[in-house]
Amino acid sequence: MHNLAITLEGPSKSPGNRQLRPVILTADTLFHGSITTTIPDLQASCFLIPSLKQVPEILQPSGDDLLLFVDIDAYGIASLGRFIKQHAAPPQITVIGLSDCSELNLVIRYLRSGLQGYFLKQELNAELIIQSITTLLGNGFPLSPGITLKIIQMLIGRQQVYPATLSSREQQILNRLVNGSSYKLVANELNISLETVRYHIKRMYKKLDVNSKGEIIAKMLRNRKSPPPFMG
Repeated sequence: MHNLAITLEGPSKSPGNRQLRPVILTADTLFHGSITTTIPDLQASCFLIPSLKQVPEILQPSGDDLLLFVDIDAYGIASLGRFIKQHAAPPQITVIGLSDCSELNLVIRYLRSGLQGYFLKQELNAELIIQSITTLLGNGFPLSPGITLKIIQMLIGRQQVYPATLSSREQQILNRLVNGSSYKLVANELNISLETVRYHIKRMYKKLDVNSKGEIIAKMLRNRKSPPPFMG
């Protein structure tokens, strides 16, 4: 990755002379092709490998610490968590997760696996990598702007955090029920039929293990008063 290496020559150095070598790892041929064709500067740093077990084979020691941008969707969070634990000892490997997931509960679960940063795949570009290196060398935590906003909204109580099992439509309906809307009003606001509202609510009952609208609202209100999941 000659172009990006030159660009990073300044930002990748810290007062302690620590350097970070950025590498992107994925097992998704479409994602790999998208990166290498639309962002030429990232071509030489993007590897298509079926398993994280192959990382030592393709990354020869360079004297620099590695900054891995890893495709969570391709490898799974369990596999990535094991990889992070196995490489906790020097030479240091810093892992930033990449995913299409913007569901806050799942993102927090990902972060708990040992990630030191997280971005949505659509946000990835050469500038983001440079900013991530600068942030890490300054003892910061690189994080997707969209995810950062969701965390802030949750902290100030402007957004309900829903179970990851609920679909986006179910979350829309539940949000309106928690805020006092009737079934009919929900149907009007979302431009769907009353029967469709009832259908989604029955599915939510099953997913959340409740038996009535009052019970489901009470459950979500209790969750709203709970500490944020990343503080538990």
